[in-house]
Amino acid sequence: ALVAEGRQSPMAGAASPPLMAKRSNSYEHLEFPTWQSRLLMTSSLNFVLASAYAAHLGQTTLSLFLIVAGVNSLNYWRSPGASWRRDADLTAAIGGLLYCLYAGFWLADAHCLVAFASLLSGLFSFRRSWNLSLGHNEVWAFWHAGAHALSGMAAVTLARGDVASKGTDLTPPHNIVAECSVAAILITLVADLLRPEVPSEVPSKGR
Repeated sequence: ALVAEGRQSPMAGAASPPLMAKRSNSYEHLEFPTWQSRLLMTSSLNFVLASAYAAHLGQTTLSLFLIVAGVNSLNYWRSPGASWRRDADLTAAIGGLLYCLYAGFWLADAHCLVAFASLLSGLFSFRRSWNLSLGHNEVWAFWHAGAHALSGMAAVTLARGDVASKGTDLTPPHNIVAECSVAAILITLVADLLRPEVPSEVPSKGR
């Protein structure tokens, strides 16, 4: 399990005082067991495989965003913690997400529904993972791995939807599914930023 510096592991059954939630990227107080690192390195391959598939279908821009995200994710999870690798991973992930949201406006029918359902589910899983990690609950790693898988599914759907066919048109078309998805993301982001920091209980043994 994740262990706070100077505290006994929650898996040992010792009661710990509440841990104040943080919104920064400072992970110095956390330790990452080997199994979590390996799990998330493996799940990061979703981006690499999706990139290869996108390239196979001629979706060059999408493929480039995915391979950059995949390489940076792999590089971070091989030795996780506060470092330039974490900053690079976040930058690549945000860049890839923004491109996928933008390109998704050109999707239609089932491709549009599946892509945005996968993206929103992936973002929910990332958010859930982060909140669980604040409470030192080791289940966070499985939520994070699931988010990688859902993001990969969204990327594959974008590739199959032929988002590169938009050509030189840079103005997104009207797409109610895409617009509602972006609105939901922004509302959740603002709500999280405005939410006061509250103590997150460290789970005890048997919870």
